[in-house]
Amino acid sequence: MATDIAAINSFFSNLITETLQNEAKPIQRLTNDLKALEARKSVYSTAGTRLSSLLTSVNNLATDSTTNFLEQRSASVTEPSTTGAAVFTASANDQAIAGTQRIAVTTLAKAHSVGSSTALEYSDQQLGLSGVFTVGGAANRSISSTTTPNPTTISGFSTADLTSGLRELGSDQYYVEVRNNSSVYEFRLVNSQAQAVAIRKYGSATATETTSAWQAVPAGQITVDTGRGLKFTFGGGSYTTGSKAANAASATYVAKGAAITVSSTHTLVNIAALINRGTFAEGNEVTAGVVDRRLILTANNSGTHRSIVAAHTSGTDNILQALKVVDSGGAYANVIQAPTNAAFTVDGISITRSQNSGLTDVISGVTLNLAADAAGKNAALVVTRDTATIVAKLKALVADFNAANDYVTGQTAITKTADKKYTSGTLAQDSNFVGLRRNLITDLQSRVSGLTGTTFTAMSDLGVNINTTSLTATLDEAKLAAAFSSDSAGARALVNAVADRLQARLKTFTATTKGVVDASIKGITTQISDVNSRITKGKLSITERETSLKTQYGRHQAEIMTLMNTQSSLSRLA
Repeated sequence: MATDIAAINSFFSNLITETLQNEAKPIQRLTNDLKALEARKSVYSTAGTRLSSLLTSVNNLATDSTTNFLEQRSASVTEPSTTGAAVFTASANDQAIAGTQRIAVTTLAKAHSVGSSTALEYSDQQLGLSGVFTVGGAANRSISSTTTPNPTTISGFSTADLTSGLRELGSDQYYVEVRNNSSVYEFRLVNSQAQAVAIRKYGSATATETTSAWQAVPAGQITVDTGRGLKFTFGGGSYTTGSKAANAASATYVAKGAAITVSSTHTLVNIAALINRGTFAEGNEVTAGVVDRRLILTANNSGTHRSIVAAHTSGTDNILQALKVVDSGGAYANVIQAPTNAAFTVDGISITRSQNSGLTDVISGVTLNLAADAAGKNAALVVTRDTATIVAKLKALVADFNAANDYVTGQTAITKTADKKYTSGTLAQDSNFVGLRRNLITDLQSRVSGLTGTTFTAMSDLGVNINTTSLTATLDEAKLAAAFSSDSAGARALVNAVADRLQARLKTFTATTKGVVDASIKGITTQISDVNSRITKGKLSITERETSLKTQYGRHQAEIMTLMNTQSSLSRLA
């Protein structure tokens, strides 16, 4: 039977409490050990975060950086032919060539827009019309014409159902380009704008996996289904290379439009809403609106190859004709804006594009955006080295270097206190971090050998220095900019070499599987788990011990009470 400590007198109760307190001291020591381990783990975690941030800055400047920040370019527009005209905007990346080019714009790309030639009486009254028409394509997808200059390569084209989850190709002329890549024939599909088009990846186990990249030509007379409404068949013979410019097989594809079903209760506003909810092939999208009781149809995309296609399909009434969008012959009754391509020159070279913005294939490394006021005007595009980006990346490197180095220095320091004793940082006994403290500074400031054609051999030549007192890095931005201006190749080579050196050093610490930080944290985590287990077992033991002591002393107390009661009874008998 369990004994409640409250039923035990104070003498035994105090004995139990003192005993449990003494036996719980190892648990308290384990609790203190646990706090120390958790604090140590936190230090390693913070060190890892600081080093990872530094590695990110270093990676931006290393040789293997996916973005060459040291070769970034900036683009500006100068000397417009008309004062105050924007003409165009531009941005440049590391592939752009520094220099000046004159861009003269003749016409801008415009989207096709048509509308009712006559206003209806009301836009919100039921029209009493019933019928079906298609817009943004034909009633059924089809191929209007094909060319197969080399039937042994591509023997023909055909239409196909869409793969569930994929969107139909827009109406356009498509070319199957074939190339010989190291004795492996490859193919891809491109549109009339010479843009590679995403199609189903041949041989993929996933039906909706698409790619616009080159794919290996399958062996035999294989039909490739794009999954987007178009199929083409390989001849299976001796393949001939071909591109859009020459020898490529092509097909003029007509996409299926959105079918709009109109009932007698629909208003003009209802019809516009039905069109806007329609499903269109890619690039064939049309937006409908109502202006002054007229139905207005506008293509979402500009260019001559994005003309709006709309026609009566079935039903009692020819809806488009009734709304005065088309005449009795099916021609548009009111062409608000004809579709046009952008036409311009770059240093006298004529160029046409179907859109005005996001032009990445005109000038290497430059994204061009023609302004609304560009037609009939010209301006100069000036591409220069983007010194601001270089300075920003080196500033980030210096800041992250100082943050990491300061933290490691503080955690590895052994400091003499006022009473001539010493206190040690958490990492003072970790030889890896003690060494890192020195090596980071050495990697940043020591000279690089083997650089040719330049006088730059150390980061101090570029304005990056280590303060001899505080051991923090500093950056002279003016000196850095001047160095890249006078010898950009040499400055870039030096920064790459130093970044590569730091990168190799930091990766040994920050690697997620075998890095020093990861291994240390895993080791401490294991210790924490072990200590927690020992604490749990210790607490359980104390609980069991408490129960045992209560039982033991409760029994003693009962025996004493029995003796006292017996003595009292004997005394009364005497």
